[in-house]
Amino acid sequence: MRSFLLLASLVSGAAALRQDHRGAFSLASRLATHPEASDFGAQNVDAPAFSARWTSGLLLSEKCTAAYNILNNDQGYLDAVALVFDDARMVGKATAEACTRHLKPCADPLGGTCTENARPFWTEDLMSDVPELERACAKVLPEDELAPIMWLNEYLVTKSPLSYLPFLGIELKLPNILPVYVPASCRNDADEGMILAYFNDGCAREEKKQLKQCKFSIAEGEAREA
Repeated sequence: MRSFLLLASLVSGAAALRQDHRGAFSLASRLATHPEASDFGAQNVDAPAFSARWTSGLLLSEKCTAAYNILNNDQGYLDAVALVFDDARMVGKATAEACTRHLKPCADPLGGTCTENARPFWTEDLMSDVPELERACAKVLPEDELAPIMWLNEYLVTKSPLSYLPFLGIELKLPNILPVYVPASCRNDADEGMILAYFNDGCAREEKKQLKQCKFSIAEGEAREA
């Protein structure tokens, strides 16, 4: 039913396009404000699941690897990070749904674009798990490895529901969606690049049927401790 209604919207939009000098922007505007388009986008965005031992196998620097080896062998840390990742999945879904409710016109992808800061969706109850993760890390890491939580942004482009219209996707920019613990020795360009690559690859693998693009970045204002 969604695909049928979305197709009907496309047909009516295309007809208007032939009479409107604004061209693609006019069609994009119609699609971005169509409720079925935003509903489809929300239904097709789900935060990926990441393993508690997410750093296992990453080619990190020697000192960074040593810090994560300590964490990955501590059950308190594993329990805490697993809980935070579960929280992030709920926050990601809620943030994406809120984002698609105020889509703006976009030429590529044609379904529209939106930005929604995820931090307000980290409720007081969910946020209480974040300092628990920091405390779990502080119990086992050397003092010179301690650092505050690092927040990541997520950028998504959904796949088109219609194979013959590949540009009919939705672009979502979701700042501050995922908190991760990055020890002080890992806060350098090389290690941070590997960490972001892990989340990018994990997201792409899990969501390949739903997403055209999926990228993480470090949120603005995150301090580098080393």
